Amino acid sequence: ATGNADPLIGGTLLKDEPPEIRNGFITKVYGILTAQLLLTAAAACPIVLIQALQKWVFTSGVPLVIAVTVLNIALICGMSCCCEPLMRKFPANYILLFAFTLTEGFLVGVICSQYTGESVLVAVFATSFLVGGLTLFAVTTKSDFTGMGVYLYAAVLVLVIFGFFCMFLPHSELLHKVYCCLGILVFSFYLIFDTQMVMGNGELRLGVDDYIYGALQLYLDIIQLFLYILQLVGDRD
Repeated sequence: ATGNADPLIGGTLLKDEPPEIRNGFITKVYGILTAQLLLTAAAACPIVLIQALQKWVFTSGVPLVIAVTVLNIALICGMSCCCEPLMRKFPANYILLFAFTLTEGFLVGVICSQYTGESVLVAVFATSFLVGGLTLFAVTTKSDFTGMGVYLYAAVLVLVIFGFFCMFLPHSELLHKVYCCLGILVFSFYLIFDTQMVMGNGELRLGVDDYIYGALQLYLDIIQLFLYILQLVGDRD
């Protein structure tokens, strides 16, 4: 979720709009988010369920995995930094989001195929429960988490550094579990932060045309939560 930088600021701020405009914005964001999650599942399922395809991916398909990973990183960097104006222009914003979601779904499928089917299902249900609970909390709480952006960004940097330590230090199951728990904690706060940004429960900085950005942020939070939960509770296939 490297896209969790400062929100895009363009045009009229959502917090200054009447309730009907804000409600329409929220509906659009969650509609797009739902479509993203469905597309991710559609892209991931064939790799997880079809043994022949799974075998091909981990043998002859390695160059494809590398290419998709590079494209995935390029797309998220472009949407977050280089192509900000395009993120507010139809249909370019939908095309970029569709391409990124498709690559993310493929990579999620590659990761999930390394775990048992039961582990993936447990992670899906656990993520759904966690996302539902956190979203409800973000909507109902009177606390404003939208001022925590700088602290969350620092937490992600610490998490990345910790991840590098986990990679290069001698293998430690406990260290890896701690890393996963920290990842779940950080992106749980990020989900609350981004939900309040979209819902308007805090000092919003989203513009009325930033619905793609809002959906992208929530999507990244959910995917990261799923992957950390899968690593924490999953059994390798």
